[in-house]
Amino acid sequence: MIFAVMLLLGVFLGLWTDLLRFVTRRCRKLITALLDLLFWAVVICLVFIVLINLNYLELRLYAFVSMGIGSLLYFRLLSSNILKFYDWAFATAVKVIEWFGRISRPLVLPLRSAAILLDGVNLLFLSIAAAVIMKIKDFVGPRQDIPPAA
Repeated sequence: MIFAVMLLLGVFLGLWTDLLRFVTRRCRKLITALLDLLFWAVVICLVFIVLINLNYLELRLYAFVSMGIGSLLYFRLLSSNILKFYDWAFATAVKVIEWFGRISRPLVLPLRSAAILLDGVNLLFLSIAAAVIMKIKDFVGPRQDIPPAA
């Protein structure tokens, strides 16, 4: 059981490593270094959580060997296909976002004009309501500051 779970954890960490490689391939060195630190902090926490839930944090060599075997199997068998999938998925996401941008661009001017018009109407009604409230307050007279004695 422990061997299989740690093997799957190794495959999962391989997926994350490829995602990190894909994201940081065009980044500057500082951003890459910060993302590497964040990645390894998350990996350490994840391995700690899995080990504490799986075998009460008994650090056995076979657990780490199985995690290494899982990572090795991932990088030998799946890594190239997963990197192609990441490339396709991110390119598709960028195209979809650009498409929504092109669709929404003609709507920006009418929606902005409608918002300005509604803001003006709202300001007019609030000004009228404030004037009416002030007139009612003047008509009623001043409030009594001291309550009547009982």
